[in-house]
Amino acid sequence: MLSPASSLSHLPGVGPAIAQKLGYLGLETASDLLYYLPRTWEDLTHLTPISGLQADGSKYTIRAVLTTFSAFRTPHKRMMLTQGVLSDGTGSITVVWFNQPYLRTTLKKGAEYYLTGRVEKNAKGLTLVSPSLEPALASGEERTPLHSGRIVPVYPESLGVTTKIFRRLIKVLLPTIRAIPDYLPDGIRQKYQLVDLATALEGIHFPASLELLQSAKDRLGFDELLLTQLAVQSVKRFLKQESARPIAADVELVKQILAKLPFTLTNGQKRALWELLQDLADGKPTNRLLQGDVGSGKTILAAIIMIQAAKQGFQSALMAPTEVLARQHYLSVAPLLKEFGVNCALRTQAYQEGSDTANAFIGTHALIQSTVKFKNLNLVIIDEQHRFGVKQREALKTKGHTPHFISLTATPIPRSLALTAFGDLDISVIPHKPLNRKPILTQALEPDQRQLAYKRMMSELESGHQVFVITPLIETSAKLSAKSAEAEYKNIQKLFPHFTVGLLHGRLTSEQKTNVMADFKAGKLQILVATTVIEVGIDIPNATVMLIEGAERFGLSQLHQLRGRVGRSDLQSYCFIAPSEANPEIMERLGMFSKTDDGFKLAELDLQLRGPGALFGHSQSGFLRYRLADWTDTRAIKQAQDAANAILDEDATLEKYPELARRIDLETITAHSE
Repeated sequence: MLSPASSLSHLPGVGPAIAQKLGYLGLETASDLLYYLPRTWEDLTHLTPISGLQADGSKYTIRAVLTTFSAFRTPHKRMMLTQGVLSDGTGSITVVWFNQPYLRTTLKKGAEYYLTGRVEKNAKGLTLVSPSLEPALASGEERTPLHSGRIVPVYPESLGVTTKIFRRLIKVLLPTIRAIPDYLPDGIRQKYQLVDLATALEGIHFPASLELLQSAKDRLGFDELLLTQLAVQSVKRFLKQESARPIAADVELVKQILAKLPFTLTNGQKRALWELLQDLADGKPTNRLLQGDVGSGKTILAAIIMIQAAKQGFQSALMAPTEVLARQHYLSVAPLLKEFGVNCALRTQAYQEGSDTANAFIGTHALIQSTVKFKNLNLVIIDEQHRFGVKQREALKTKGHTPHFISLTATPIPRSLALTAFGDLDISVIPHKPLNRKPILTQALEPDQRQLAYKRMMSELESGHQVFVITPLIETSAKLSAKSAEAEYKNIQKLFPHFTVGLLHGRLTSEQKTNVMADFKAGKLQILVATTVIEVGIDIPNATVMLIEGAERFGLSQLHQLRGRVGRSDLQSYCFIAPSEANPEIMERLGMFSKTDDGFKLAELDLQLRGPGALFGHSQSGFLRYRLADWTDTRAIKQAQDAANAILDEDATLEKYPELARRIDLETITAHSE
């Protein structure tokens, strides 16, 4: 007798070959297959009489008798045709199948079938072309159709395992569904008016109505959100149990630091700084994400709290995603730290500057695997890396204490993602850029409008300013029409022969990248052709023009990050976005980008258009690849969060709910993406 734990190899029709293919898809047991959800559904419940069929491109389902049929090869034996006539009492229609020789032996003259397909019209009239079919009767009795005459699931197909195979196998497994334990507490299910798990699984695979299908989606979608919330809330609670050494808020020291700055903090910066200082003064480890639009001034806040930590005898580490950015941070932050007596060291693969006994370290994320032996590390700041895993936290513990962790990001986070992907973090927001910044004038170019960009580039270059040219590829690809950095570098050299052009991409050595950026920052290069290696944090106040080639290959948030490399002073700046192809859909999306400089609005648009991977990359948003839940539905997400906290309040270790505990992969949620 089949059970949820039964091997799929025990199912009728599953031989070694099919079992192996299912295994490759991660499907080994009956339970695995029942959780292999359809990607969509087709409503084939409406039976159309033959007299009502039309050649209009629609898919029709009919029930009819096959009155006659024949199978033959076309001249020169190029194709097997199976042709017949169908009748249902309202009329008749020709039916034809191509290259399906098995039909010769399976079709029965005079038998009644359900058929689903499209109708075409030719000189002889209407023809039903290559429909799916299945018998309407079995042993002379009515037979419930599997592939027609109902709401049919359409499954992701792979390795030759078709939707029809999945339907057939899951149909066999239906009796086992009631044996699968429902891991959702009754109180939660009743509060949110959700069907039980067995009803949901039956309804998702074999819905008797659209209403039951929606109920199944609601229940299983809620489960996806709940599992995410249980994971992130468990992490948040775990961290609150850890001990951390407080870094007291020294208000007088902060005033002294602010007095040394050549600018005044915005109100948003002041509020975020106060939240950071309050967190750090707590005896629990800080786990905060500081988000601010490009150019909003996050790094200066990092410098202030690093000075605070050093003055109280603690070490701190600021980690950047690239060596170029790590060195830039070092050059901009170290002088301020030094002014307050804080020794700062740079640690990257290419550069080792400063002492191993420094109070503050700046480097790439490799710092945690480096030879640096932290003696009193109490503050870790991670730039553009949105979370830090449990294992990495353990590796950085000193004297039994967890350091305070603060992440910085220029990617604005929509509220729905703040509740899901970052539900374990406290979030501070710097909503505005410094007041002296002018809006960047942005224009989406048609393919024949590049001269507009070149003209502006020439004007700004002649005024002594600098230019970025961004491409999506390093070298030309035969498969992609987008421009490459190497080809564009040669093109720009020809177009602007009187100016010095540099090239920056990911295949250069660390030393080469650093030298190129140093030359650009020093003004030795007037134009820099680069890939997205410059996407994050690069600060060149004299750069006033950016041309982004192959713009359709970037998400709106990524375009916004790139655009943020200009407009970093009081100079008027310009951004031109040039797609490789200009279809209406692409131009509409790029038009949205050109009309707003608000990173939060662009992040919301990106989330709606392309999903969380467009904002944070698939490595950091992979656990949000929901099959049924809507990650933009903040109401449903909040309900799942409330439910998760109610469950954890009752049973923090989930001992009462072992199936829930088994389904939560904490390491997926907390993994630090390298």
